[in-house]
Amino acid sequence: MEEGYLPPFGNSLLHVDHHPDFECGAYGGDMSALFGSSKDIRDFADCLGIADFICPAIYQGMFNEIVFLRDFDSFISKPRQMTLSLDASGCLVTGTPTPLNRGIVAAPEADHRFFTYSQGGLGGAFHTPQPIALDIDLDYFCWDDSRSSMLDAKLEITEEAYRSMTGNPYHPFRLLPKIIARAIEENGRYYLSYFAMPKPDPLPSEKQIKTRIKRFITWLASNAVSPRVISLCRSRHSGYTPARMWRAIEKRLLDDLKELCGYDAQS
Repeated sequence: MEEGYLPPFGNSLLHVDHHPDFECGAYGGDMSALFGSSKDIRDFADCLGIADFICPAIYQGMFNEIVFLRDFDSFISKPRQMTLSLDASGCLVTGTPTPLNRGIVAAPEADHRFFTYSQGGLGGAFHTPQPIALDIDLDYFCWDDSRSSMLDAKLEITEEAYRSMTGNPYHPFRLLPKIIARAIEENGRYYLSYFAMPKPDPLPSEKQIKTRIKRFITWLASNAVSPRVISLCRSRHSGYTPARMWRAIEKRLLDDLKELCGYDAQS
């Protein structure tokens, strides 16, 4: 926005990902005030995770239309009118317009932000008169509800925490299946071991991935999607995109985007 690629308000976000990244939460920054510069945004971004960066951008007025492209075959749903507000505890909360809040003006000083939300796949048309930011996660092309490329993750904990978890049958983590979260001891050290998907599925082949990229590029072209800016997330460290595949996926995608949009990527 500082460079002029997008206006400060009235933009559409086309979020291409296997995950919505639409979580809300409490943030350390002053969400009630608009950020004045990219430095303000970078300072605030330190408190964000990988799945909660979209809602703060909506609240700051950057986007008023969110389109979540999550699969390949379904139609994009009819846009839903939604609200985003800041509650008394500093948490952002999504909702739907009601007779009570429908008349509130979505001005910078107002608590409510109004936006539209839709999701779907490449089975239907897409059009918006607004400037578009295209946000792509590589796992869109290769993650089929699977974490077969991931290893179990471990977080080292204290012996006290380990004893509390293993000795208390009502410990909050004991309410989860052991395949998802459990306390373990290894060589005198203690860990919380966690794994999110108990049933890994096969990953798609390289041929399937190439076909998906081609379908995506064709869909962009047929809908005359001309983004003002494109952001790319690899998701290789999280494991959503397999480490052995991300380079090939990224290169093919960037080559096709360059041919479609006519500009080079900047790292």
